[in-house]
Amino acid sequence: MKKFIAYFDYLGFRKFIENNELYEQKRGMEHRWRDIEQALTNDEIVIAKSGAAIADLNKAKINCINFSDTIVYWTNDDSLESLIEILKVGHLFNWKTNIFFFPVRGSIVWGEIESPNFSHKNEKNFIYNINSIYGKGLINAYEKAESQDWAGTVIDQSILDQIVNLGENPDIFLDSYAIKYNIPYKRGIFFENEFALRLVDGTLNMESFKNKKESIFENFNNYKKGPLDPFTQIKFENTIKFLEKALDPTL
Repeated sequence: MKKFIAYFDYLGFRKFIENNELYEQKRGMEHRWRDIEQALTNDEIVIAKSGAAIADLNKAKINCINFSDTIVYWTNDDSLESLIEILKVGHLFNWKTNIFFFPVRGSIVWGEIESPNFSHKNEKNFIYNINSIYGKGLINAYEKAESQDWAGTVIDQSILDQIVNLGENPDIFLDSYAIKYNIPYKRGIFFENEFALRLVDGTLNMESFKNKKESIFENFNNYKKGPLDPFTQIKFENTIKFLEKALDPTL
């Protein structure tokens, strides 16, 4: 059965690991999990026994797995309700982490995915664990995400086709989550009429734009990931060009 899949990978993750001591890696990973969980629950929180406000994972309506620099969200079916949920989660995760924490690129596709889960701890306290995902849909999501040359997320044509199959107009249905944009790809080709998840809702004045640009620049550099090499500089510049689309046209 085909399902909806949102695939993300962090840019600069290897530098993050190589350039930081283990305690800094742990701090960064905890921030990553915070963002992943907050998106998964659409910012629904609960107060833990420690008194901290944490994501209420009981409110999650889709699945999620994180391994190394990759995050995958996926649904249990391909209903309209599931599509709306993964768009909400993907949109929230994309703008929050790109604006406030760590640059990511991603894709949202409709395709096949399976997720077997098994764990066994033997009497010697060694663990055998299967927590895997696979399927053609996952491969398509991976290839779509990895081919991009920016920090941003593309909605695949397979999603548009399914929106039509569900009786909706893609332009209207996606308006709250995405805009059409010439997506920058590594192979140097720009495609018209692809939807990219919004980095901001509404329009920005010049001061807000400068603040968000500076925040994104810091995200590309923090955790000792900078200074930016020429290839990463291009990704940053492509991201800012997309952010410029949100500038108030009357400025």
